[in-house]
Amino acid sequence: MKVRRGEQLVCRWLAEGLEVGIPGQRRWIRLSHDLYRVLDRAGAGIELDDLAAAFGAENEPDVREAVGSLVRLGVLVEVEGAPRTPPLWERWGEVARRMHIEARDADYLVDSPRRAAEVDAIVAEGGAPGAFKEYPDQPSVPLPRRALPLTAPVDEVFALRRTHREFSDAPVTLDQLATLLFHSFAPHRFLDGEAFGTLQCRVSASAGARHEVEAYVVVHNVVGVAPGLYHYSVARHALELLDADVTRDRVASLTYHQDASYGGAFTVLTTAVANRLAWKYRHPRAYRLWMYDAGHYGQTFALAATALGLGPFQTVAFVDSEVERLLGVDPDEEFAVYLLGAGVPAGPDPLLPADFAYPRLARG
Repeated sequence: MKVRRGEQLVCRWLAEGLEVGIPGQRRWIRLSHDLYRVLDRAGAGIELDDLAAAFGAENEPDVREAVGSLVRLGVLVEVEGAPRTPPLWERWGEVARRMHIEARDADYLVDSPRRAAEVDAIVAEGGAPGAFKEYPDQPSVPLPRRALPLTAPVDEVFALRRTHREFSDAPVTLDQLATLLFHSFAPHRFLDGEAFGTLQCRVSASAGARHEVEAYVVVHNVVGVAPGLYHYSVARHALELLDADVTRDRVASLTYHQDASYGGAFTVLTTAVANRLAWKYRHPRAYRLWMYDAGHYGQTFALAATALGLGPFQTVAFVDSEVERLLGVDPDEEFAVYLLGAGVPAGPDPLLPADFAYPRLARG
């Protein structure tokens, strides 16, 4: 029998030693120095007899037993007839597979008698992250408090919601921007979260009402607001100026020059302040939550923009580290998650983005 190491094994160093993840399972095994040597020598393929002999005759039975165990776990595989990695994980890689596995089957303690004790321990630890981020020392633009009425019927908004990639040169009004930011990102009311304090009710769902999403607005063509990079303060309903020199060209350089990312009246760079989630949800599954929440915010943004007569755009095709550098955030604490944009759509047909055509009729 010829064996080799499993492809793309994921390992981790702990204080207790080196561990390797068992492929396809949420389990890890500790690697002794001898087991590490077995894996190292197995490499891309070696006959079992040669592998066992390499450790001396006195150790051969132990090596064969160890190899058998490692093969059953999938850490070593037989060269002939080895189980094939599912296509999904061939395409995404073993690191993504390990993250997926670690995030499965988390215990949320919903009906557990341990729930109260866990909550008490979290609260007693202290260090709860702030619910709002602000730049109080920066110049700011107060936004209108009276939102524009969103009176379009829901079915009409659903029917008109499209991703637009071409925009006219018409500006967006301050009231349109203020209304869109308010409904997309700001709290509408508050609730008593008991041990976890005051909770926000926003239009978009958020895990545990943690609302970790922050919005940074690059203004290009909004009446009454000078171009530049701003942070949207949801607490003050205001735009806080961070950099007056950020232009469409700067956004283009972050987004692989996708025209729609900077072609509208403004671009919104959203981030996740991850510790707002991690403080409450302390298991790997929580890594999924900011992804869901970013999607909730993105859809609210798109529907609200449509109701205001604007064309929305969204993408995740950007250089994360460059976006974070532009925003001046620490990527270990706050990282880029989604780019949203909007403007007055180009083209006469609101049901059809200007850069698409209706499908051709099939010929019978």
